[in-house]
Amino acid sequence: MAKRNFFIATTTAIALTLSIPIAFAEPGTSSDQSQVKTLDAKSIADQYLKQNADKYQLPSDLSGLKYVTTIDTPAGSYVRYQQEIQGAPVFTKQVTVTIDRTGTPLLAVSDYVPYSSIEQMKKKISHSEAEAKALSYIGGNDTSKWTPASRQFGYVIENGKAIPSYHVVVRTKTPKDEWDTYIHAGSGKLLKKKNRVQHVTGTGTVFNPNPVESKGTTSGLSDNQDKDSAALTSQLKSVILQGLDGSGYLRGQYVTISSKAKTYSATNTFNYTRANDSFEDVMAYYHIDSLQRYIQSLGFNNINNRAIKVNVNGTTADNSYYSPATKSLTFGTGGVDDAEDAGIIAHEYGHSIQDNQVPDWGQSAEGGAMGEGFGDFLGATYEDAMTGNDSYGKACIGEWDAVSYSSTNPPCLRRLDTNKVYPRDWAGEVHDDGEIWSQGEYEMAKAFGRDVATKLILQSHWSLTPNATFADGAKAIKQADVMLYNGAHAAQIDAIWAARGIPTN
Repeated sequence: MAKRNFFIATTTAIALTLSIPIAFAEPGTSSDQSQVKTLDAKSIADQYLKQNADKYQLPSDLSGLKYVTTIDTPAGSYVRYQQEIQGAPVFTKQVTVTIDRTGTPLLAVSDYVPYSSIEQMKKKISHSEAEAKALSYIGGNDTSKWTPASRQFGYVIENGKAIPSYHVVVRTKTPKDEWDTYIHAGSGKLLKKKNRVQHVTGTGTVFNPNPVESKGTTSGLSDNQDKDSAALTSQLKSVILQGLDGSGYLRGQYVTISSKAKTYSATNTFNYTRANDSFEDVMAYYHIDSLQRYIQSLGFNNINNRAIKVNVNGTTADNSYYSPATKSLTFGTGGVDDAEDAGIIAHEYGHSIQDNQVPDWGQSAEGGAMGEGFGDFLGATYEDAMTGNDSYGKACIGEWDAVSYSSTNPPCLRRLDTNKVYPRDWAGEVHDDGEIWSQGEYEMAKAFGRDVATKLILQSHWSLTPNATFADGAKAIKQADVMLYNGAHAAQIDAIWAARGIPTN
């Protein structure tokens, strides 16, 4: 499960003004005699960063930081900056400032990297030469299968030196793999590369949430190469499909299904059993639509509020992924079809959520683990909500998906109660390490309820940057609690994350 679209286009700030009273009118004077100074969120953030420039190793005049955007929410505002050198981005390096409703800066998360010099080039390679180099470095010389998706000139900072570079995104023409490459703009050598595509190992079934959890046992449940069975058919649930556009296809407010099945109904009646490929289309639509509606029910109408394209049964591999370049989801058919398990669908949608809130999420190892952990949290709590928090399958994700590779009872893709502690149990594998983060978030849901925990986590994402760490994430959650609930859960948040070895202060 990889990451997001790399560069953030500069946008005009969302109209937001925080009014900070400087002097109040004396009683009896007219309102136009009162003197009230208003500062927008950017001005507040600028002032805060200038006052704390030494702490964050920033230039005192903030030169080298370019304002990107302000996100306004009922709880507060989030101001984002991009580090630049000579008008070009320092790739993945950003700064955010979190501001509460009173105009008080609460938190800054900074990726800013100081540098002492800029490497000089005798000759700069061209864009096309950089693309050719990128293709060769990921083994994609066959241009019938691979294509450069985007490229941009900027800088990579290494050992205090700013290196002129190209960032080239290369992906397969049939979506499967997608790579970030950073090419030295002078020599053409590879500086680093990273697979961007979000993968989950396993496949799944969408019932409500899956037949293993709804039945409470694996007895009698077998994939059997996608064939129907009485045991599986008995677990089908009738649901209402909301937000359809009336075309007869599974297209709606928050989901656009793309599949070989080309599922269509003139009466908008989509009743299929799992042996029919249209079954996965319906379940992908329903569960993603339900998740977006749930997010909006919590008060967030600006998180991934779009019709996401979903390529159902889009690969024969035993994995699924989110593509930051195309902003779409793809589900595989290896083993149990992935789009048959609500936990797997929710997990992948979680990557899309984070990409929407923080483009280029997860550049650090800990950030990548937070991405996997959040996906597992979203899937596990969604499954729990569908089954009324029954003990069978609790703290487990992808039970139906896992029947082909797990020998546990219930079968699990991953668990959220492994009691891993950072850094003792750090393994250097993003999914394994995600279990550290997912347990902390899942413990919050157990302590505060799903709704409160999800609100805190979603609110906290806006405070983070592409290179954020576990500690940044935990601190952002605690600050979100201050903004949303006046810090009512602070002590429990401290204890939950301390148990995972992650500080909140």
